[in-house]
Amino acid sequence: MIKIFGQDDTVFTSNGDKILQPTKARLRKEDGGDYYVDIECSTDYSPWIKHGNILVCPTPTGEQAFRICNPEQNKTKIKARAKHVYFDSQNYLIVSAMATAKTCEEALEIINASTEPQTAFTVASNVDDINSYGCNLKSLYEAVSGVLARWGGHLVRNNFDIQIRETIGTDKGVTIRYGKNLKEIQKSEDWNNVVTKLLPTGKDGIQLDSVYLISDTQYSIPYTKTVSFNQDIEKEEGETEAQYENRLKQDLEEQATAYLAENCKPKINYTVKASIENISDIGDIIEVIDEDLGIDLITSVTAIEYDCNLEKITLVEFGNIKEKLSNLLNIIKKQS
Repeated sequence: MIKIFGQDDTVFTSNGDKILQPTKARLRKEDGGDYYVDIECSTDYSPWIKHGNILVCPTPTGEQAFRICNPEQNKTKIKARAKHVYFDSQNYLIVSAMATAKTCEEALEIINASTEPQTAFTVASNVDDINSYGCNLKSLYEAVSGVLARWGGHLVRNNFDIQIRETIGTDKGVTIRYGKNLKEIQKSEDWNNVVTKLLPTGKDGIQLDSVYLISDTQYSIPYTKTVSFNQDIEKEEGETEAQYENRLKQDLEEQATAYLAENCKPKINYTVKASIENISDIGDIIEVIDEDLGIDLITSVTAIEYDCNLEKITLVEFGNIKEKLSNLLNIIKKQS
């Protein structure tokens, strides 16, 4: 059942102002990205399908609230996209906020308490790492993105509750063999960032003693690149130049090794235009075996589409393309 509520509503336990029976209600949910419902309905609902009103729709994780944006109407039907109310966070300004040596939840609480006007959101996190984050003249949406980039984890959007969780989804032993047990699977490959021989540079152009890092994965054509890594590391009191340089090189090697492991194979996205048994939401674990590319990886669902009328998943996307949130982790700069 899809319900319509007013612009100011934040509690959705009733049937709202109107029960909506749309001809189409398709939800798309991405890990850290889009989260919206596209609807079509008759013009009988025009008094309620107004910009800013809220649709409460069934989803794989229960009822969620979506704010209607810019409806379009002709003589016979109304079309509109409704974005999850999490995106209301774009409308709250933070003039200045600083979280120093805090857990992720403490940082979220600080930025959420620093908005103008006061938000309707609650926040939580189970990421206990200690870190720091500051922002000036940012929206709450941008600040949450910054916290997520700094502490890591996954964004969980539950009506007006914002959480960053260490992990999401479940592992029910699902295995997909490309071209075998699912004939309708589609695959896209992105080789743009592949590197198998890496020359990393760090602060003030520092390089490793070995100069290059070389991946065990190699192809018939070379993928040799140089990448500059951020190193926010200062010399400590009493530390010699040699000790400081060694710390920089150690950090550079750690960052570069992780980058090489992440990018020695192409980014693959698989799309299945059907429900997959035992898959219920983003984050669910899938083993993917792709003999064409020599890939056997454990990955997770990165996006789903869901028919809110039928209350069933109609499309599943997964692969080794990482979840996104406004390209948060842009901490490296590629050099030509």
